Amino acid sequence: MTLDAPEGFSLAHLSARLNGYVVAPAELQRLHTIYYDSADLRLVRWGASLRYRHPGGWTLKLPDEHQFPGGPAVVPPEALELATGFLRGATVAPVAELRTLRVSRRIRTENGDDLAEIIEDDVRVIAGNDVVQRFRQLEVAPAPSAAPTILEALSRVLRDEGAEPSNPEKAGAALGPRTAEPPLAVPAIADDAQAGDVFRVAFAAAVERLIRSDATLRRHGDDPEPVHQARVAVRRLRSHLRAFAAILDRGWADDLSERLRWWGDALAAARDADVLAAHLSRDAASLPAGDRPQLDALLAAFRARRDDAYFRVATDLRDPRYVPLLDAIVEAAERPAFTTRAFAPATDVIPELLAASWRRLRKAVRRRSRPPADAELHRIRIRAKRVRYVAEAVVPVAGRAALRFAGCVEALQGILGDQHDAVLAYQRLREHAATDGIAFGAGELAALALTAADRGRHGWRSAWRAARRRRFWR
Repeated sequence: MTLDAPEGFSLAHLSARLNGYVVAPAELQRLHTIYYDSADLRLVRWGASLRYRHPGGWTLKLPDEHQFPGGPAVVPPEALELATGFLRGATVAPVAELRTLRVSRRIRTENGDDLAEIIEDDVRVIAGNDVVQRFRQLEVAPAPSAAPTILEALSRVLRDEGAEPSNPEKAGAALGPRTAEPPLAVPAIADDAQAGDVFRVAFAAAVERLIRSDATLRRHGDDPEPVHQARVAVRRLRSHLRAFAAILDRGWADDLSERLRWWGDALAAARDADVLAAHLSRDAASLPAGDRPQLDALLAAFRARRDDAYFRVATDLRDPRYVPLLDAIVEAAERPAFTTRAFAPATDVIPELLAASWRRLRKAVRRRSRPPADAELHRIRIRAKRVRYVAEAVVPVAGRAALRFAGCVEALQGILGDQHDAVLAYQRLREHAATDGIAFGAGELAALALTAADRGRHGWRSAWRAARRRRFWR
């Protein structure tokens, strides 16, 4: 927790006993810090920062910290790569120089156990040889073994002394109001919002989700969560371009959607392989222990396919198409190619867009076979997903009714998603039906997949009826 230090406060004068805690003698340190950023402050506006500090070296905050070796002459390329999503190829240069006198005191129990450290920074912002700004901050850093309540207890003591909540990032305090500008310049939704405003807000939310996933994809290449977040973001972006087509320039929207398809395909392959491997591992755990050797050999093949898909994602992060694609979606969020229909009141246009998505879903349901084929159920799932994304996008103007409707459609999508996963698992397992040594295990898992698929074939209709009852836009 970071606080602004009140006038006259000094850790050096803090009592040796503080609310029953023992306060260690003060320790002093002088720091020289240079912050780097693009000309338009992309890092700090996204809540990140890149600095060189003496002593200490290079640190990139995302907001978790990453340390890099090297001197002040060259920005570490590894740091720039990790910040690719925020910088998108922009050149970085010094934007703020700080000289800091740091006073710290450790807080301990009567037995000498560390509880926390209170740090006071007296910061001077330098321009050439002149001090152009000065501020003081306090930070409370709890010890790893300290109780969760110690942070609030010590912060309360400091607030009683006059300290107030502060911007935790010194670059933000030094650079002033420009750092408060949002990373994506999109309008707020007001009562008189235009249809284009609704698109921009929904599209920007998906853009932010995709850009924030970049660093986690690069740091944790085998973690399924960032892949999932990035895939959902691309799906929403393409869905918004399709659902809001009536207010968008068609050529512009189609071109951007096609560019997104490349990245979405890589993420989909990785996500599908991950879901399939997890699904089969879960089913395998329910089978007899004596079958484990066969099952383990079979699962190894699916994990290898997953690893290949994840390797493609890591490779495509460095593809020449990737950074220009991020730039294009940021540009699209801030300056979309609208038709004149985009400037009509949202309350006039949005119900039509949602009704159009609903009609496509209803048509897919009505035209299904009896009983429906798996491909037809998959088509219904895709239509349901698109309706859900539109309903969620219009919540700022349609309110809780849209949110409740989206929840019902999400339930339908979830049932059909599980059914599709089971069908896909069965199809992949058939490929191993004649493989010596694992055929029996493949058959066992295929039987479980067939059961799950059949459950979805019969279970989706109740969710469909619930979604149909929730229609609200009339």
